Amino acid sequence: MTYKKYWVGLSSISCLGPKRILNIINHFGTAQKAWHASREQFVEVEGISQKIASQIEKERKNIDLSIKLKQLQDNDIKVITYEDENYPQALKYIHYPPALLYVKGEFNFQDQKVVGIVGTRKYTSYGKRVATKIAGSLTRFGFTIVSGLARGIDTFAHRSTLDSGGRTVAVLGCGIDVIYPRQNINLAREIVKEGALISEFPPGTPPAAGNFPRRNRIISGLAYGLVVVEAAEKSGALITADYALEQGKDVFAVPGNIDSPYSRGCNKLIKEGAVMVGNPLDIVQEMGYDFTDESGLQYNFADYTDEEKRLLAVLDPQPMHIDEILKRNKLSSQKLNSLLTSLELKGAVRQLIGKYFQKA
Repeated sequence: MTYKKYWVGLSSISCLGPKRILNIINHFGTAQKAWHASREQFVEVEGISQKIASQIEKERKNIDLSIKLKQLQDNDIKVITYEDENYPQALKYIHYPPALLYVKGEFNFQDQKVVGIVGTRKYTSYGKRVATKIAGSLTRFGFTIVSGLARGIDTFAHRSTLDSGGRTVAVLGCGIDVIYPRQNINLAREIVKEGALISEFPPGTPPAAGNFPRRNRIISGLAYGLVVVEAAEKSGALITADYALEQGKDVFAVPGNIDSPYSRGCNKLIKEGAVMVGNPLDIVQEMGYDFTDESGLQYNFADYTDEEKRLLAVLDPQPMHIDEILKRNKLSSQKLNSLLTSLELKGAVRQLIGKYFQKA
C-alpha cells in the first residue's frame, strides 16, 4: 500500500481529474516520480498549463501522505490503481477511466455477470415494485447488481439484492466515508458486508452535483448491461444510459404509463432502440447467459433464436396444451409447430400424448 500513497496524493489535488493523473504518471513513469516533480517538469505534461502546475505545487505542500495512508488504513479503505491486476478490465476501455478507486468491502470484477440498475429518485409504487423484482430475480440467476446508492430506484435495487442473498456494489459520487443520502447509512454498512462501496473521489469529498455524471460512467462501465427502471426525460439515469451506449453495453428499459413523467425517459429509450423489459428473463436472454430457472432446469440462451427464447419463457415445466401455448404466444399454428419441433430437436421441449408440451 505504501507506493499507492503517491496515487492517493495526486487524486487529492483538486485540479487533477482521472485523465490528467494518468497523463502525469505516464509521462514520469511512476506516481512517486510524478509526486516529486517540479512545477517546470509538470508543464511538460500534456494538458498541464502553467496555472495548473502552480496549483499542483501549492496544494501538494499541504498534503501529508503518511496521514492520508493512515486514515485509509484506520477506516479499512483499500486503493486499487489503474496499474493493479485487480483493476476492473471493463473500466480500462471507457473514456477517462478512473485513475484509482477507493474501495470498502470486497471488490472483484473479473466476472462479467454484472448488471447495473438505475432510475429516478422520485419513484412510483410501480417503479419500486419493478426494481425490487428485477434485482431479486437477477440475483437468483447469479448476477452482481451495481447501482449508485441514490434514493428511490437505486436504493430498492441494492436492498432487493441483499434481501435475496446476493452481491451488490454501490458507486458513490462523493468520498467513500461521506454516505449520501444520509438515510442510506445503514444500507451502505450492509453493502460493505456483502459487496462493496467504491468511489474515485478521495475520502472527505462532498457530494457535489458535478461528481454524479462521473459516478454514472463508472456504473455503466462496470456493468455489462444497464437497466433503467423509471426516469424522467432529463435525469441522471438517462446520462448513465448514454454512457452505456457509448461504451457498447446492452441497455434495457422498463416501459411505463405514457402519462407518468417518471416513465417518459424509459419510453423514449425504448423508442430509440433500448431493449424493452417485460420480465427479468428478457435481460438474461438478451445477454445470452446460462441460467437455471426455479424448477432447476438449465438453459444456454446462446443456442436459441429470439423466437425460441420467447417461447421457452412461456412454457412451464408442467405439461401445457398447445391451445394454451397459442393463447400466450400470439403465433400462427404453423409457426408455433415449427418452433416446437425445433426446440424438441434441441432437447429443450418434450411432446406428450394429446398435444401437450413441457420443458425437457
